[in-house]
Amino acid sequence: MDGSTSPGPLRGLLRGPLPALPRPIDAASEWWAGLPPRARPTIVVLLVLALVLAAETRVQLAQLRWGGEPVRVAVAEHDHAPGDHATVTTERRPAALAPPDAVSRVEPDARLALALPEGAVVTSTHLHAAGPAGALPGSLRAVPVPVEEDWGVTAGGWVDVWVLGRREEAATLVAQQRPVVGLDVDEERGEPTALVALAGDEVAAVTSGLAAGEVLLAHAPEP
Repeated sequence: MDGSTSPGPLRGLLRGPLPALPRPIDAASEWWAGLPPRARPTIVVLLVLALVLAAETRVQLAQLRWGGEPVRVAVAEHDHAPGDHATVTTERRPAALAPPDAVSRVEPDARLALALPEGAVVTSTHLHAAGPAGALPGSLRAVPVPVEEDWGVTAGGWVDVWVLGRREEAATLVAQQRPVVGLDVDEERGEPTALVALAGDEVAAVTSGLAAGEVLLAHAPEP
């Protein structure tokens, strides 16, 4: 071997004439080279402005499709039952996907009038001033009934309401498959109270039983 090295492939490409480009590219290069010096930056600026305008137009069209600019809404961090304190986070969502009465913030002591699943948007209806009773139909009334903690009564559940008989009297079923719309616990005594939705003609019997301390809630299936 004479110690000489053969030229590499890159050196071979750099020798001789440059490879031919497609005619449209050559024509564009010649046109660009023939422009006055001040025309080139002007064209570049106009092209950049056109791209920015096109992007802005695309954003505006997307916002128009989804109801305008995104809005801030309060979203449930986890599943909530009626009567729970609302635990929320704030998100930006398309206006068309936000309920018309959506709220952007929730007071720390606010209680929910309706069940609220994780990821759902909080509305003013969920935060009704009347609490869980605010979401009841006009035919029902929310009645507080003391319960034992080990009964397992929870907000969102369903119960039958029994008034226990005195002495030899039989117990009476006064309401069937009624929703528990809230559950409060006395912080001092630790005694829970269920808020049960009852029909108007059931309230008198239940309140009479409550006066005698003889009301029992039994778990019932959802109707």
